[in-house]
Amino acid sequence: MSRFKWFLAVILVFTMVVSLAGCGSQASNNNNNSAQSQVKEILIGSIHPMTGSMAYEGKAITNAAQLAVDEINAAGGIKSLGGAKLKLLVGDNQGLPDKAASEAQRLIREGAVALIGTYTSSATVTATQEAEKAQTPFLITVAATTNIQERGFKYSFRIQPNADTFSNDFLRYMKEIKTPDIKTIAIVHENSLFGTYFADYVKKNIAKADLTVVGDIPYAASTATLSSEVTKLAGLNPDLVVGVGYYRDQALLMKAIRERNLKFKGIVGIANGAISDPKIIQDLGQGAEGLMDVNYRWNPNSQASEKVLAAYKEKFNDNMSPHAMFGYTAIKVLADSLERAASTDKNKLRDAIAQTNFTNHILPQDAIQFNDKGENINAQAVLIQISSLTVKNYKKLESPVFARCSSFFVF
Repeated sequence: MSRFKWFLAVILVFTMVVSLAGCGSQASNNNNNSAQSQVKEILIGSIHPMTGSMAYEGKAITNAAQLAVDEINAAGGIKSLGGAKLKLLVGDNQGLPDKAASEAQRLIREGAVALIGTYTSSATVTATQEAEKAQTPFLITVAATTNIQERGFKYSFRIQPNADTFSNDFLRYMKEIKTPDIKTIAIVHENSLFGTYFADYVKKNIAKADLTVVGDIPYAASTATLSSEVTKLAGLNPDLVVGVGYYRDQALLMKAIRERNLKFKGIVGIANGAISDPKIIQDLGQGAEGLMDVNYRWNPNSQASEKVLAAYKEKFNDNMSPHAMFGYTAIKVLADSLERAASTDKNKLRDAIAQTNFTNHILPQDAIQFNDKGENINAQAVLIQISSLTVKNYKKLESPVFARCSSFFVF
């Protein structure tokens, strides 16, 4: 099926060397197969911020991963390994690169056959380095910066869209929906590798959207206030405000804009941790009306998505956020790979992940498949708008309206 059939938005080779050198080698292989069949528990390491300013997001991703583990175990575990059960080992990177590295080392020492993580790009850079050194497969849950997968690593794989995909989709969507009176944007972004990469990419390529960048306002994600940044924003008076950051800091930005009663023609996020999270409606109330984001999302036309959302709500008494779905999906991809590898050998598992063609997922895309850089070739971003209105007054693009999702429209 064409990728573009799924682009409903406004929007490896497997290598296994078997050495057979007489009866002694055959006996060794038989013993290894017997050991594999006796596996009772398979440890998966999860590295996310469980404390600190990003604990809300880290706990949500970890909860979703645990939900997937529970589902897999309840369905009989990894059948090719005699029904071996998965166990999630939880690490806390606190959103810090050095902590992510030390947690990766710890979980590998404790026997994790694969790792997932880490929510921030800077922490993912260091954690994947440790996984590569230890030849341990690493499935990136959330971390968008493109160059994470440009280092020639063989053990890291990313399911979500990378920053270049996000940014190019943002530029394309903005060109489609902009009106003649929308000409300028200002970018307000957190200043780590994540936010800076997006801001730089958009500035370099803004001509694709027929727009002009009039300002670039960075800030630390741990900031307690964005008052001075919003004052700068008011002075720039852009037509569109473009926000890039995590939940806590971008929610602060939206609140400050609303409290100052600043008026812009639109507020649009790129991979925005706040705008695409259902919690923002609780925090901003009517102030969330009209906010837009170019981000990932579950497939709202899928019954499987509805079941997962309901199961998460029942288990954790909370709405599942879009970033949490990648914790869930990462575990599902790992389980599928373990089934096909029929082994907990890290190299065999790595090769099975590289061969992934996973269709039983909740994402708005074709099968999850990885290229030689470990990128999901079918990953894509969609344009989302929070609205209590109907879509009848919105311009229709080349693709039809995707769906209405709770209080969100997904184009």
